[in-house]
Order: sequence, then structure tokens, then C-alpha cells
Amino acid sequence: MAQKVFGALLFDTRSIQRYIYSGNKLRTNVGASYIVDRIFFDVLIGDVLKKMFPEDAENFSSTDDAWDSSKDTVTPWTKMKSCCVAYVGGGNALLLFNDAETDKPVEVVKNFTRKLLVKRPGLKVGAATGKLELIDDKLNQKDIDALYLKLKENQNKIFPAVNVPYTGLTLSCEVNGEAANFCDRYGEISKDFGDVRFFSQETAVKFFAAEDANKNLRERFKKIFRLKSFDPQIDFAFPTEIEKLGQREGENYFAIVHVDGNNMGLKFRTCTGLAARRKLSREIRRKTEGAFADLLAKIIRMKISGGFEKFLDLDENVLPIRPLIIGGDDVTFFCPANMAILFTKTLIEFLDADTPEDSPEHLTEKFSRHMDACAGIAILPTKYPFFRGYELTEQLCDAAKKSMRELLPKDLDTKKPLLAEDIPRGSSWLDFAILHGEQAPTLEQIRSTEYRGARGNLHFGAYRVCGDGDSLHKLENLLACTTEFPSVMANNKIKELRGILQRGQDDAEKFLRQLEYQQQKLPDVADWKNFRKNLWHDGATPYVDAIELMDFYKKEAADAWQKLT
Repeated sequence: MAQKVFGALLFDTRSIQRYIYSGNKLRTNVGASYIVDRIFFDVLIGDVLKKMFPEDAENFSSTDDAWDSSKDTVTPWTKMKSCCVAYVGGGNALLLFNDAETDKPVEVVKNFTRKLLVKRPGLKVGAATGKLELIDDKLNQKDIDALYLKLKENQNKIFPAVNVPYTGLTLSCEVNGEAANFCDRYGEISKDFGDVRFFSQETAVKFFAAEDANKNLRERFKKIFRLKSFDPQIDFAFPTEIEKLGQREGENYFAIVHVDGNNMGLKFRTCTGLAARRKLSREIRRKTEGAFADLLAKIIRMKISGGFEKFLDLDENVLPIRPLIIGGDDVTFFCPANMAILFTKTLIEFLDADTPEDSPEHLTEKFSRHMDACAGIAILPTKYPFFRGYELTEQLCDAAKKSMRELLPKDLDTKKPLLAEDIPRGSSWLDFAILHGEQAPTLEQIRSTEYRGARGNLHFGAYRVCGDGDSLHKLENLLACTTEFPSVMANNKIKELRGILQRGQDDAEKFLRQLEYQQQKLPDVADWKNFRKNLWHDGATPYVDAIELMDFYKKEAADAWQKLT
């Protein structure tokens, strides 16, 4: 029996969303996302570990090699001299040290955070030290749990200052409000922001990282396309401004979409060894990136075929989507409002589908070959603050996950060690909200003040995209109702229905009799027959959702999308 106790250092990145979405300029958001994605490779490994541990330098990789499946089973802790990187993924980095009693972890934290202050101002990281025991590569789960618990405790106790304080006597940056201590003497940033010449160092670093981010993103997916034998046929590009997503004149809305894998903590608890955790982390990343690549491939085919021309105004070769975060089981992207449901539904379906064993993703684990996920879609005015919009998508995703969790077995004990067969195949859901201006700051407040009628909830979601569950909440029912409304009911009656749903039962009954008299009717959705009798079922109605979605889901676009292989 081989037993080894390592010193362990666990890093995480904090306040990622606030860092990425501070400022309402897509270019700085893109740069910030790239910085977060590369922070451990560029700064921790490239600037700190290779210099502190030259004897292990050849084992430190500054590149993300997740698509090299031969590295999945590498166990760097078996051949290190002083230090190794066990894994990087999901916003975390785990380092192991050969001597469990060494003070090297503290030195690494000091050097890493010092470098961040200079090279990546504004970005916060957390750290926790401890020990990890491996017995024949079997991991003591209590050690991992203790590390994450300590990380959480430190997050609640330690609040690092990572920006130059704003004293009131200095200029404030108009992008993020921090002290404007960077002079843009050559106008490289000002050309996008007007005549202002001073910005915060944080804004400058993000801005200059945006070009590398765009180049890296295109090369990243070109590589995946080659592996998947897909020829894009065009030199595709991603938009660098929100206004360039394809919105037509008079269409003042775009969408922020956040997709997140379900029950990932439970799935990782099935890994008995550190090598297994590393392998599952890498395979999940490939599954997520592969599914997003399949979505991009379909978007490219739609663009080449002219399928977007009736609905979007796009510059040549520019795609109507801008991915901002693609890491592990986590995806966030911007897109035109009228494509949000279509793109999100397709991505969830690609994630949910079983990836063949001979696919270029090379997936062997149960939880990477199939990944159920939930999504939140916030449809917003173009000038709406990005950070508030993203917060809303997270709340919507949480609402979708609540519906997903209700279908999980009630006797699932999440405290004990789990086997893969203990965790059932889950379902995938999405929820959405449409904002038309300044509204209450939280989803709960919006729903309670604007989506409550005399008889109950005016919002029927979340909606199930994949997996088993009740038929009432299938997304296909909502989309069928939305597209059928114009053919069975006059526009003035559709608007009247929106108001009727806020009133009592008598008004509803009168409205339905009036519809029958005028030879009009509610959309004929097979699973919603009970709704056609009195508009409600168990204190909720789906018709407000369907009416609001009419401006943001087009049957003609969906039909063209469906025809693509």
C-alpha cells in the first residue's frame, strides 16, 4: 500500500462576475474574461512557479492542453521534485508540494498575489492551505472538503484591496469608477470612449487583453473545428460591440445567456482518486467546448445559407453571438434577443446528447459524455448595465435548477460517498425574463410585483428542454403557443388577453365566451387543453410568457434553423 501526504494549496478566483462586467463596454468585458481564463497559466505558472521551482519547470505547462486526451491520466505528483499543478479548472487551481510541512505554499501565495497587483489589478483570488493524503491514488474526500471549507472561511474573513484607493482628489475612471491612474497618452482607449485620457489601470489591462482574447477565441474554435472535420468556409469573426450583434434599426434589445451544468459537486464526489478528479474536470471542459463548437458550426451554416438575412443585419463574416465565458461546465454568451431561445435550446440539447465514444472529445466518463444543464436568459435593452443583466441570468438559472432539483430522488444522500450509479440522469431546464427598462433589482421582486394576477402567477416557467418531467412545462409547448397565437387570434385580442389574465375568473369567462362568438380561439397546444377552459391551472398561467415571447421568437427563423444538419 503506497501512502503519501502532500502539502496542498488551493486557489480560486473571487468576484469573477463583478470583475468581468464592471463597465458597459464589450471590449473590456471580453478582455476581463480572457484574463480570468488565463490567470493561473499566465501568472501563477508562467511568472511564479517556473521561477520558484526550476527543478520542476519542465513539468509546468503554461498552455491549456485540455484537448490533448493523452494528458488526462497524467499524475504529475508522482514525478515532481518539489511542486506540481494537480489540476486547473472551474476557476480553481490545486498545487501539491512534496513536503507536507514546507512553508513554500505561503511563499507562492505572496509571490502570486504581488504579481497580480501589478499585472492584473482589480482581480481577487482566494487561497487555502492544508494537506492531502493519497493511498494508492485514492483520495481522502475529507481532505478535499476541508480545503474547500477553509477557502470559504477565508473568503468571509479576508477582503483584499486590489485597486488604488479613490481619494476624491483624483479623477475617477468613467468605465468602472476606480481611481484613474493610467494615462492614455496615445488615445488607444479613448477612441472608443470619447476624449477622456485617463482610465484606471484595471480598465487599461482589460482593454489591451481584448485583442489577444479575440485571437485566442478564434484559434481555439478553429482547432476544435479541425478535430470535428468541420470546414467553416468563412473567416468568421465575433462582434466587438453589443450594437454589432445583428439588431436591426428599431430593435433595441439583446440577450445575456448563462448556462450551468447540474449537480457538478455531486458528480465530482464520485471520484475516489485525484487522477479521477483531474480526468473528469478535463473531459467536462471538452464536452462543454465541443457542444459550443457544434452551436457555432450551426450558426455559421445558417449565416452561409442566408438564414439570418430576414431577421438580422450582420457585418460580413461576423457571427450573431459573442461567447464571454466558456470554462468547465459554465457558459455565458451575448446574442440578439430574437435568437436567444433558439441558441440556448440548441446548446442545452448538444450538452444533453450522449457524445459518441469515437468523437474527437474522447469522453469516457459517464458525467462528461452526457451533461444535463440549466440556463437563464435575460432579454435587455441594449444600454442596460451588463453586471445587473448577468446577475439576473444567474437568478434565472437558479430558478431553472430549482425545477430540476424537484425531480431528483428525495432519498439521495449527498453527505455520504457516492457511486456514479447513485446519481440519476437529470433533466435540463431554462427560464427567461424580459426587461423593458429600470425594474426591481432581483428576479423575485420582478415576479412578485409585475407577474402576479388576481388568480396567481403570470409566469409559468421554468421550462424543460430535455429529460423526463411533467408535460405541462415542456419548452416545446410554450414555443408552439407563441408561434400559433397570430394565426388564431387578432392582435387586439392578444393584447386584451394580457390584461384579462391579471383579473378575476368572471372576466376570464367573459373573454373566452367573446372569443368563441368572434370565431377566435386560444392556441391549440395538446398538453395545455386544461388551460383553454379557464386560462389557469394550479394557480399559474402560461399565456403571458407566450405573449411576451412573440417579439423574440420567430417561427420562420426556427424552421430555417431546424432544416440545418
